[in-house]
Amino acid sequence: MDQLRSTEKSLQATVFAITPTPGPLPDADMSERSTTRAWLGLLVASMCYVLVLDALAVAVAFPEIEEAFPSSARTTLAWITTGFTIAIAAVMLLVGQLADRIGWRRTFMTGMAAFACFALIGASAPNISVLIAARVAQGVCAALFTVTAFPLALPAFPLDRRGIAMGWVGVGGATAALLGPVVGGSLVTLTSWRAGLLLPIPLCVLAAVFAPKVFDERKGEKRPIDFLGFLLGGSGASALALVILQRWWVVTPVALVLLLLFGVRVTRHRYPLIRPELFADRRYVWALISQTATQTAIFAWFFTMPLFLANVWGWSTIESGLAMAVPMLLSFNSVLAGRYADRHGYRMVLSTGGLIAAAGIGWWMITLDNEPSFLALAVGLVVFGWGGGQVGVIGMGAALNSLSDDLLAEGNAALQTNRRLVQGLGAATALAILGNRDASSVTAFRWAWAFAAGAYLISAIVMWWYPADERQRASK
Repeated sequence: MDQLRSTEKSLQATVFAITPTPGPLPDADMSERSTTRAWLGLLVASMCYVLVLDALAVAVAFPEIEEAFPSSARTTLAWITTGFTIAIAAVMLLVGQLADRIGWRRTFMTGMAAFACFALIGASAPNISVLIAARVAQGVCAALFTVTAFPLALPAFPLDRRGIAMGWVGVGGATAALLGPVVGGSLVTLTSWRAGLLLPIPLCVLAAVFAPKVFDERKGEKRPIDFLGFLLGGSGASALALVILQRWWVVTPVALVLLLLFGVRVTRHRYPLIRPELFADRRYVWALISQTATQTAIFAWFFTMPLFLANVWGWSTIESGLAMAVPMLLSFNSVLAGRYADRHGYRMVLSTGGLIAAAGIGWWMITLDNEPSFLALAVGLVVFGWGGGQVGVIGMGAALNSLSDDLLAEGNAALQTNRRLVQGLGAATALAILGNRDASSVTAFRWAWAFAAGAYLISAIVMWWYPADERQRASK
């Protein structure tokens, strides 16, 4: 027996002696696999932009929807979009606490699957009431995957690589924004407006299927859910939308009181929907304010330009979709903007981007008239698209890159709530400026564009107060 053990040890020694030492290769392989999984996870997380694809497909189809429901006022039809956006904003903060209980990955997958189901219902809606109800339900589902997408993906990247990661996220958003008008416009032209609502379904299915392969399940602290805070915040946001969209001025005091009570609830409740320490970070606060302005502006533009091209210039749906695709192509510059932000900070990127976007819209205010001018339109599309690419998702990075990982999910929930709310309010304000469909005129569109350009200018000014990120510098 001893001889056998001695022989075994000799054989093992011989094998180890003639086997090349692997050195760092196993760690390198593991690092490569981790990096690949991180980028695949970011790709799947970027599928949350299916809601952008959906929103723009609906925006391009809006003239067709107006024709399909001729007895409905434009302010009523606007709830197809505004109801969707307000639903996201109303429930998003609650989703954060629910996801802590059931798991972020499971919440993401549930939202994607349910979003696709309600898309089918909306596409087959027999009347405007069913369509609006389906869109509101889709907004609730969108909140599920919007809150959880990037908190699942971003922690896999080091701090000094998150800018470029968000830049590639911007490519995903730009691709969705590109496909929305082009593919959505083509489908609507070839079939009907109902086809535009079916466009997001394939991406929803892919995201739900691949999420378990690229994301680890994560759960946060199981805190008691503040339902009263949820009711105050959601009701206040909805009331504010009614004031802007339907011009129910009498509701204004109600909206302000509800939002004020929500703020008091956040500061005094033991387990608020938004932890106040989020707002102790000045970088997060200034980026949040800047994003408020840019998201208001971009959706004001999204919902005025197709109407201008259709109602004033008489363009077809597919022609309008192709025109709106130009800024989306140029907004792929978000990768360059993200790389610059990693090296030099976010202030210059977002300030100059806001100014450039405002200049593009200002150009349209001066040059566009009742007679079509392809050159004037194209110049504005190029300038606006370049500036918009700098301030879109990179502005999200400016806010989230400042937070520790334990606050990342909650900070994203607050940021996304704000973004979705002001997106809806931006569209509602622009449509309220335009008035009823019979009153649309070049002058009305110029006022709507002035509103959007002014918001971009505010976003640029705000970012001059954005402090340098010392953690980011220290990691280099």
